[in-house]
Amino acid sequence: MKALSRRKFFSFSLGAAAVAPFCMKQVAFAAPAVVAPESLNAHTYIESIHDAIQFQNKMMDAYATGNTVRLVQSYADQAGLESTAFTYDNAVAIDAYLLHATKESLARAEVLGQGLMYAQNNNFPFNDGRFAQAYFVNQPSSDGAYIAPAAYPFYFYTSAVGDQAWAGMALSQLYRRTRNAAYLTAALKVANWIVNNTYNTLGPGGYSFGTNINQFNQSVPSGNGKSTEHNIDTYAFFTMLDELTHHGSASNGMTWTALAGHALSFVLAMYNAIDGYFFTGTNADQVSINYYPVPEDCQTWSYLAMLNNQYKQTIDWALAHLQTTDTATAPHSSLTGSQSFTGMVFDSASLNTTVFDPNAVWLEGTAHMIAALLARTVAGADNLHGRKRDFDQALKLVNTCEKAQEELGAGQTVNGSAIPLGVGLVAATSVMDTGFGYTYGPTKHIGATGWYIIAAQAGNPFQLGDHI
Repeated sequence: MKALSRRKFFSFSLGAAAVAPFCMKQVAFAAPAVVAPESLNAHTYIESIHDAIQFQNKMMDAYATGNTVRLVQSYADQAGLESTAFTYDNAVAIDAYLLHATKESLARAEVLGQGLMYAQNNNFPFNDGRFAQAYFVNQPSSDGAYIAPAAYPFYFYTSAVGDQAWAGMALSQLYRRTRNAAYLTAALKVANWIVNNTYNTLGPGGYSFGTNINQFNQSVPSGNGKSTEHNIDTYAFFTMLDELTHHGSASNGMTWTALAGHALSFVLAMYNAIDGYFFTGTNADQVSINYYPVPEDCQTWSYLAMLNNQYKQTIDWALAHLQTTDTATAPHSSLTGSQSFTGMVFDSASLNTTVFDPNAVWLEGTAHMIAALLARTVAGADNLHGRKRDFDQALKLVNTCEKAQEELGAGQTVNGSAIPLGVGLVAATSVMDTGFGYTYGPTKHIGATGWYIIAAQAGNPFQLGDHI
């Protein structure tokens, strides 16, 4: 597996015993290295990452190949979203390729980076530095790029702050890796859009959801509250810019440090200190707290972004309250026979649905948890038992993702071309309610697959270099 030669295991001692996590970043300990625990099949693990990368490649090459500027269709055709490429999913794909770090994967990350910059510079109906929620990628434009507005029937024109920050983080990672100034220029452009359009002083401050919340599609809710997740993203993005610009400032004169702190202050205001988790954000008034549902990503992403052990218990809360097992006997399950998958759900509403499967496992969220547990293994546990526990839990969830990749998503296609069984992860093991008016289902997804590639290599896209 030459493609993974730079993705070797490293081992570290935990006092009297040792475990062996997998990570891009060599961490030095005094004790000698030990072999990986028996619970991890190294060959299966390496093959699984290879197959996940092959899925991303197939999706990326569905309509154009080589250096053609493009973005990636997010879901297999069976999702019914046509050639839609979501901005967030493509940012995740860039991070996954950068972590994989082969020559081909680095080249692919750059093609997608060029695609983001093209979308930013040719955005319709806006052209002010922001990104749309998604684009169509099945036809070339007049200049040959496979990127066009995701108009009828979806009108994915929403410019949510989280999507902007994720695109900005991916561009920042590309700049750090390549030192191509165009990536930093694009990142600064979208960062200034966030500051100029969503900086908020109501209640606990932070940044609002976004502007022009899809006035072209009235079926999309127009509420413009504030999201904890989006502010986590913005905090991480602006922290990256502070480093990359050598403590520079936005166009309004405020430093990136101060602007990152403005997002962080909102995030911390959403912390439920009694129960140890973060609320989802505010209601549309931008002041009152939205107490329900409670999302998984706020709990894992907050740790990945802050690496602050004062809030590391959010991981434990999510494991205790947002973990489930999907089987064929669950109501409305898509599984058959003896299939069984244990992992994370989207939020507390997912477990309470009566219309969809309340035990559906969200594989992207499961990968979030792997990344957070491995980050805490290195940065957060204060004793051998805690590190071993986190690592073992992460291994179990890696095995869930490996098994899902092997078994789920048969018969799916991209641009009509068959996607082999065994490559790529579906978004969820069964149809899952998010509690926010949309669902995830058992359709292969570059977001879930990209996060798995990141997490299983102990990556952290909220930190420059993608490392814990």
